[in-house]
Amino acid sequence: MTFSRRTLLAGTLLAAAPLSAKATAGPLAALWAVNDGEKVDADDLANPNKQHNTAWDGHTARVFGARNEVVAFQLVAEAGAAGIGALSVRLPVLRQVGGPGVIRYAPPAADPTYTVGRQIQVFSERYMRISEKSNADWIYLRDSPAEPPDPLGVKPVQLVPENAVQGGFPLTVPAATNQAFWFDIYIPRRAPAGVYRGQVEVRADDLHRVVPVELTVFPFTLPDQNSITAMFYYESSQVELRYGRNLDPVFHRFAHRHRVEFVDAYDITKATAARNRFTGTDFTRANGYEGPGEGVGNTLVPRTFYGPEPDFDTPEKAKANAPLWTDWLSRNLPGKKTFLYMPDEPGTEEYEYIRSLSAAVRASGAPLPIFTTHSYDAVLDGPDKAIDIWATVADLYDSAAARMLRKQGRDMWFYNGQRPNVGSVVIESPATDPRANLWAAYKHDVSTYFYWHTDHWRHNKQVLPGRERNQNVWVDPVTFYNKRGWWANGDGVLMYPGEDLIYPDQDRGIAGPISTIQLANFRRGLQDHLYLTMARELGLDHLVDRTVEQIVPAVFDDAGPRVSFPQQGNAFEHARLELARAISARAR
Repeated sequence: MTFSRRTLLAGTLLAAAPLSAKATAGPLAALWAVNDGEKVDADDLANPNKQHNTAWDGHTARVFGARNEVVAFQLVAEAGAAGIGALSVRLPVLRQVGGPGVIRYAPPAADPTYTVGRQIQVFSERYMRISEKSNADWIYLRDSPAEPPDPLGVKPVQLVPENAVQGGFPLTVPAATNQAFWFDIYIPRRAPAGVYRGQVEVRADDLHRVVPVELTVFPFTLPDQNSITAMFYYESSQVELRYGRNLDPVFHRFAHRHRVEFVDAYDITKATAARNRFTGTDFTRANGYEGPGEGVGNTLVPRTFYGPEPDFDTPEKAKANAPLWTDWLSRNLPGKKTFLYMPDEPGTEEYEYIRSLSAAVRASGAPLPIFTTHSYDAVLDGPDKAIDIWATVADLYDSAAARMLRKQGRDMWFYNGQRPNVGSVVIESPATDPRANLWAAYKHDVSTYFYWHTDHWRHNKQVLPGRERNQNVWVDPVTFYNKRGWWANGDGVLMYPGEDLIYPDQDRGIAGPISTIQLANFRRGLQDHLYLTMARELGLDHLVDRTVEQIVPAVFDDAGPRVSFPQQGNAFEHARLELARAISARAR
């Protein structure tokens, strides 16, 4: 059963008795809320957050945030002994108490990334059974103190739009099973500070219930520009395989709403065609976008990706083409960042070749940075300091080398994730692992975080022989499986196809990407990074240092055998609340 548009627009609320974590007899056994830093398994009926957590006091869902921020909470419905035949939820509106502020819901459009007027968005969570732990030891080491605390079970993964033909509303829920819903709330940049209240309307067959919601809007605004760059590889050809058409504007709007930049290689022709992506025109209301970074363009325009590519694969071509690119970039997209990607994760046999390409670019006089995915290596660097940007995996991050490079005007980034040094980005990891990566980056002054793939739906050339390259990602949680037999659950897949020409039985009828809890927690971490940066700029150094030390006391090369950071959302939310209060007090 769904709600009529008339009911939503009128804001009419369904009558209900006071609600607690334990609901009345019938299709609902329990109904409770939790923050966005948890993955509640479908069969986890005794979750410790059920009675109380930072977003739930046993009666009301409570969230908080700044203007120009996306905040989120989850509502968990536990089905009774007979199950639920039709389960739907709505959050029609949040109204300011004693003031004019209103934050509204609007139904999803055909384009799921159209966000103008859609300040409240609602999703169902889809679950995948993880029956075996990832064995890729660069993500975490199985059966070690660093492995995720609860790696097996039926895990929530995708955030499915309410209008999807599969997984949309209403839902059928088996007996004694959790079904969670995810609520994104964008706090408009002009929203008055104060308390906003509304109610989630829940319909489970013929049972109607409401859950009170309270949003506290603090009197400060998050900047549109991020304080750290999130560089996530995106392959548009993967989308074209599944959807049968190019949807780059849709996918880049989706990324922008999550405060990440989808990247690939650009030449002059591609960059010219995508110019509005970098000027910010693509992210305006005229083009269907409302949210963080409105009118602000992407910052990264890599010249090559995952290797030097044909235009730069010899010193002669590198010397000739580097100035053509940097001259065009300075005239047409001034201030944007670029680099030349060397062979990915190079071995020692490639060092001389890389140095020769670097020397050719330097000889051309073009200010084109040389980028490598390698830990700092003085031999690779050579006497001429061949590498401008080093990107390393977390367990090989060298803090002393990073400080040295930055003093020289160079840099060190990190990519992906590896417990215990930082969080890992796989389905069985806690929801907060991606969030922890951004806190680790803040502590160690990392300017850019890189994630290797977002839509690895067609396996790359490392695939195990005999395994289907076009992966059925909605069915099989394993999304990386290389020739050496290493594999991982959900690795390289931060979004799922909304349409699917290859596996039509998995088509959701959504003309755009479908998000994940992992990606939502990257966004949460990026916004946390802004809190920390703002607090530092306001002179709250003691608070920032103390808070960072509480959340990420030992990461990168300081890490011990176990993760040092929290593995639940409550600790992160307590820290964010303390920062919000301090920023509000200092900013007045």
